[in-house]
Amino acid sequence: MAGGCGRETAPEKPNLPQTAAPGWTLKSYESAPPPAGVPAPALCWKAEYSGAGTASVWTCGYTSAGGAFDAVQRARAEADTVKFQQGRFLVIASWSGADHAGATSLVRAVQAAIKSE
Repeated sequence: MAGGCGRETAPEKPNLPQTAAPGWTLKSYESAPPPAGVPAPALCWKAEYSGAGTASVWTCGYTSAGGAFDAVQRARAEADTVKFQQGRFLVIASWSGADHAGATSLVRAVQAAIKSE
């Protein structure tokens, strides 16, 4: 029997890094509603990091890369926040109290983890 009925499901919860330089540590990582402005349908998870400041990282999985692309286009821009698409995921990372280099390091670690999924 070849394939199913062509319907894709949202991806599973990605494995985010437990730690990232310079001193980021994952404190929690739970299911969460999508951030404001992020279109449904999506399965979202919110990770909280501390270390070189604090950071929140939302990963929202969509049934297709096109859905994630649409979501990244529609998610609002904010200060100290970066958003990007990685395959079927929309990722939004926001931080407080961290310098640009520290925040960039965390975002790159998250991006590498999701890329390997």
